[in-house]
Amino acid sequence: MAKDDDEILSPDDEISWLALTAGTRVLTSDGHAVGHVTHVLGDLSEDVFDGIGVSHGLLGQVMLPRRAIARITRAAVHLAIPNAELPAVAKAYAEERIYDAREGRRKDVWRREEDDERF
Repeated sequence: MAKDDDEILSPDDEISWLALTAGTRVLTSDGHAVGHVTHVLGDLSEDVFDGIGVSHGLLGQVMLPRRAIARITRAAVHLAIPNAELPAVAKAYAEERIYDAREGRRKDVWRREEDDERF
């Protein structure tokens, strides 16, 4: 008899950003649990992963760029940054996003700029 997927996969197995779900824990590189995933930021049509939205206990809702993410597993998103750097990275990422409301279109269009090497 074949085992189902839950028996074969472990919580530490890496997954695609497309399989990431709301509520997944977010851990910094120094092991702090800082919140849980609320949003996955990306473009499905181009298979481009831009980052995640995180509900953070002290900072509230923050957005983190893909470069701040070391790996994604079934159990958690593991960040590439320590807890102390999280507020600055989230602030820098939020400030560099550009949103355009174009006249004559039915909804706002988000234009993705080239990523900053800072994160």
